[in-house]
Amino acid sequence: MIANISNLRRSWSALTRPILVISILIATIPALAQNSQSFGHDNFFQPGNLVVSRSVYDNLASNVTVGEPLPPNCVATSGGCGGTAGFNGLYPFVFNNDADDGSFGITSRIFLDQITPFGFRFSTLEVPNNLQPGITSASDQLVTSFSSKSELALNLSKDGRYVTFMGYVAPVNQLDASNSNTPGVIDPTNPVGLNTIRAVAQVDQFGNFHFTETNAYSGNNGRAAILAKANGKDYYYTSGNAGNGGNPEPTGIVLGAGAQIIDPSDEPERLQAPGLPTPVGTFNITDLGDKADKSARTTTSAASPFSITSSTSPKAAAATGSTHSILLTPQARRAPTA
Repeated sequence: MIANISNLRRSWSALTRPILVISILIATIPALAQNSQSFGHDNFFQPGNLVVSRSVYDNLASNVTVGEPLPPNCVATSGGCGGTAGFNGLYPFVFNNDADDGSFGITSRIFLDQITPFGFRFSTLEVPNNLQPGITSASDQLVTSFSSKSELALNLSKDGRYVTFMGYVAPVNQLDASNSNTPGVIDPTNPVGLNTIRAVAQVDQFGNFHFTETNAYSGNNGRAAILAKANGKDYYYTSGNAGNGGNPEPTGIVLGAGAQIIDPSDEPERLQAPGLPTPVGTFNITDLGDKADKSARTTTSAASPFSITSSTSPKAAAATGSTHSILLTPQARRAPTA
């Protein structure tokens, strides 16, 4: 997840390119934590630099207990359990648990690295998460799922003021968030017995974050988001997948797949109450004479009228994840907004 900075009001050309995500031994990175505040200097993101999004796995044995049923809370679902954990939370063997849990993943922190054109890391911005001092369960926060290869694509808003991406409103080290149901769209056949809200993250040139929750992408993940105006009003246009249960899937799963339109919220996460997903449109592959697949694949949301890009890196050995990129170009200065 890369973004070349040339303005956050500035015109950022969306450019998504795969990159390795370092998953361990990142303790030396200076995390410039923010909590919806300005840093007191002009621009956190500087024109002409590159912004790289990455994820860091919290390498603790206690993340998984050998012998615990997988997926988490599977006994409460009609999807059933796949088995029990054969490995604790230590990297890399922890991810061998996917043999008993096809949904296996662990939530992890998100970092936005600012890289100069010469390849030097200029700064690092940590997305709020519960491992940071002062962040509680009532605080705005967002994580991704390690080691997903399809998350954290970065996009520049059409007016060049904001970078957006998607993740989960959950604590670090939660199992199987990426295949959990959203609270507003429940599929009882999903073997992951947890509910996790998805959210769009929006960050400005001063490093300030805001999050908008959504019930879209239940059972799977939101992959990209872009902010754009339609009829004078701001909307997020997002892309992703949905469903992790039986077939046919509930209506909410089908409606919550593909391209979605989301009304940005002005509220903190704890006060948000998103409704059912709102697809941009629908398309059924049987209209083309093709054979029907799972319902969320056969009937899915149509493409957004705006460019949403997401690239994935190949499955890599060692401690890796996925990264995406966006190029920012300079424009006239704009005063910070409240």
